[in-house]
Amino acid sequence: MSGPPPMERSNVDTDDWLITYADAITLLMAFFVVMFSISEPNAEKFEAVTKGIRETLYREKPSTPLASLSVDVDAAVASFDGGDQANASSTARGLNFEFKSTGMFAPGSADFLPEAEPLLDRVAQLLSLFGTTNFDVEVEGHTDDVPINTARFPSNWELSAARATSVVRFFIERGVDPTRLRATGYADTKPKAPNLDDSGRPIPANRELNRRIVIRVDR
Repeated sequence: MSGPPPMERSNVDTDDWLITYADAITLLMAFFVVMFSISEPNAEKFEAVTKGIRETLYREKPSTPLASLSVDVDAAVASFDGGDQANASSTARGLNFEFKSTGMFAPGSADFLPEAEPLLDRVAQLLSLFGTTNFDVEVEGHTDDVPINTARFPSNWELSAARATSVVRFFIERGVDPTRLRATGYADTKPKAPNLDDSGRPIPANRELNRRIVIRVDR
């Protein structure tokens, strides 16, 4: 006479090992994140790694400091008022500012006009929003194609570089970390619009457009 049939184990019992396995994987991931952050303390890289782990393990998209910062930056850009002399825009990684040289410098000069300082002060204030993470600021100087030859500026290369450097010095005086800053002079090599028409005649409006300072802020 046969005994009673063996009782079948429930699915809950047979899947117990999966819970232990998932816990172990989670602990390993956390361990590697901690080791990564200690070996290379870069807030942006650390955030990217932890965000990816959380999305993979928990199927969630957490709010991050950089994402919150982007919202603040967009609001700050919207409040930036440069009139027709300047404009600002938000990019995927930071901010772009563009200033007409006519509103910042006298012709052939790298010294600021008085009306330029309030706008640059506004940019310096916006840069303070990036104080919680890494950022780089590149200041570009651009000229039109009209040659210059003075004792201080033998060519547009020197003039564009000096104007970019003046902006960098201004930011340093306002407390921006100098290791984050870079000044570059492009002379007339990167025009926004043609300086001359098809007949070789100058286009004054385009030349004014090409004389500019561009400030690129990247996280």
